[in-house]
Amino acid sequence: MAPPVAQQTAVRVAPVSHKQPARDIINIVVMVGGTVDPINSDPKVRSASYRNPRVAAPPDPKKDNDPDWYWGTNRLLREELEKLQKKYRSLYLFDAHGWTGDNSPTNRRIAGAYLADRLCGGNGEQAYYKGFLQSEVSIHLIGHSHGGNVINEFTHRAATSKQWPKQWKIRSITYLSTPFFKRLHPVDTGAFDKDCRVLNVYCKYDLTQRVIADFSLFPLNDVLQQVRASELVERIAQVKFDTGRLQSAMLSVDVQLTGKKWYQLDPKLLMDAKEGKKLYEGVLSTLKQLHAVFDKARQIVDRLHQGIDYPVPKELDAKLTKHRQVMSDALASKFRLRLDEIERGLDKTETAFQARLKSGKFPHQGFFEDLHVTAFLLPLVRFLSVDRTSLKGPLWDLVHELLREQIHEFDNTGTSPSAQLRGTPFANRIVDLPITTEDLLFGKGKDAAFDKFIARLEGIEARYAQSPTQHALMDLLFTLIAQMEPLRTVVSKWATAVDWYEGMVRSQAWVKSKLGTLTDQDKLVLRFVQTLESYALIFKDRDCGSMQVDDPKIKLEEGDPPLGSIPYLAIKAHSTSRMNLYPKVKTALEGQFNTLPRAGG
Repeated sequence: MAPPVAQQTAVRVAPVSHKQPARDIINIVVMVGGTVDPINSDPKVRSASYRNPRVAAPPDPKKDNDPDWYWGTNRLLREELEKLQKKYRSLYLFDAHGWTGDNSPTNRRIAGAYLADRLCGGNGEQAYYKGFLQSEVSIHLIGHSHGGNVINEFTHRAATSKQWPKQWKIRSITYLSTPFFKRLHPVDTGAFDKDCRVLNVYCKYDLTQRVIADFSLFPLNDVLQQVRASELVERIAQVKFDTGRLQSAMLSVDVQLTGKKWYQLDPKLLMDAKEGKKLYEGVLSTLKQLHAVFDKARQIVDRLHQGIDYPVPKELDAKLTKHRQVMSDALASKFRLRLDEIERGLDKTETAFQARLKSGKFPHQGFFEDLHVTAFLLPLVRFLSVDRTSLKGPLWDLVHELLREQIHEFDNTGTSPSAQLRGTPFANRIVDLPITTEDLLFGKGKDAAFDKFIARLEGIEARYAQSPTQHALMDLLFTLIAQMEPLRTVVSKWATAVDWYEGMVRSQAWVKSKLGTLTDQDKLVLRFVQTLESYALIFKDRDCGSMQVDDPKIKLEEGDPPLGSIPYLAIKAHSTSRMNLYPKVKTALEGQFNTLPRAGG
């Protein structure tokens, strides 16, 4: 990743000319949508990003809007562009470009070439602006996210196609939160106007532009959003067990009557009935929460294995991929085998605890027998075990295999097109336009935590670029997970609970070892506690501080993720640049128009 985004007080801005044009020239503003998936746009919009011209854009995008139109929810941006149309004599707006949401370099190349051909009639396409083919035309390209990389492919087609009119020149490119690759999608300036300017609009808090977009994942993001995979993290965070209740039940035997420590008690002695009932009800509640975790995990595996179908614009029907399988048959079988094994043991444990609760009698050592550690705990510990140094383990080896199947190509991105334009006459014609102050997170006191978080992620990606190891990829994943609320806050309490569990189990194991009665069950429980401890430490080491803002005064749209959360940084902060044609962006774009204003405009 390139150095962090420059502060708004220290950016280099190329001067923008506002000289009145001497004659009227046709100007066309072309809007190019990005990859429509959970990290690159409003999740309500489907993947085609194609506007049906027969469906009018209503004033309120929430009502009766074409769901495939990428710009449907960007009312303020559209209104400002429409005002400019009314202000100038020969300004046209093309906002109906469509391409598949399958996030791969191949599809971006196809989409860019198609768009250039669609405008001018190249490669057998019907020219959208047939009447302008013999005229001088200035093209202004506006692209959000990977739409900017589609634009780069557009520039290549315009520069190399014999059917692209030589008198059509690219007068400006406005990149909105575009991740600029080092190798993929290079810009071609062959069709640039000599006075072309490149407007680079970005937000500091944009996690997608700065990190996530480096991985050209196939359809993984689409499917995870469709199956609501974020619920898995939420369900894991909901798994709670009151350690105080266990401690109280274990100590409920009248120790003073026996004159012994709790670990010296006769295993046949019973817990207090009231305390035992609370303990077993709490465990059954926890087991129910675990079932919910496994149910969601199974749903995700099934959906990933099923794959995804893409709605493709009819013009590109024969050119773009319509279906992709996300998880291979072999990998899906591995996941299901592990889940089945654990859940069979979980069912045994649940049955034992229900029977004990029904009996109303709770032997002191019966609790550990009812856990059915061999049937339930052993496969769970095996599956969840993780090495804190290598970040390897059965579960994470499978996750790594899944990611490797989906990473089409890794290319460490930057937040500026300067590297792509280096050595061209346009290297000094970049206008940097940070709009961080327009984001709701600005000024909320979370910058220190965010800066620490993003620096860690960018450091990991730099290492991954040098050597794409499993450790680096898992380190990136664990760092993202560690910042997710409510898991982040749960882990701090979890660590305390783990300390207590470990102390109890170690004490019991120590006594039994002295007596020569340390069992495999004791060792397994200790391994389970140590596994929990490993996760607590992995997440704690990667916790960069709270970034989420819980302020009831901040009004978010219905369905929006919490302000400052990982989904917010990946979705909403990534879309801040396209929510409006902000005054300084509008001024820079308008300065590139060479069509005359209307009378009184």
